[in-house]
Amino acid sequence: MKYLGINGWVSIFSTFTIDEAETVKGLLEASKVPVALDREALASSGLDEGEENEVRLKVPKEMVPKAIQLLQTLQYGFGDEY
Repeated sequence: MKYLGINGWVSIFSTFTIDEAETVKGLLEASKVPVALDREALASSGLDEGEENEVRLKVPKEMVPKAIQLLQTLQYGFGDEY
């Protein structure tokens, strides 16, 4: 499946740490959800945490429902047993 350019993707998660962004990105990608980090270079530049360092995870518009479901599962700690 081909996806539109990054401008056609939707932000579904944001954080102020690159480590958390990379962790969530890895979890989504493990479930076959393409992910792009927006402002990755700025967040990893070593600046103090703050709004200017926000890292947003974006996914293709058609993958939003699956990505949100996965994030909700992670938030509440549900595993494969549910």
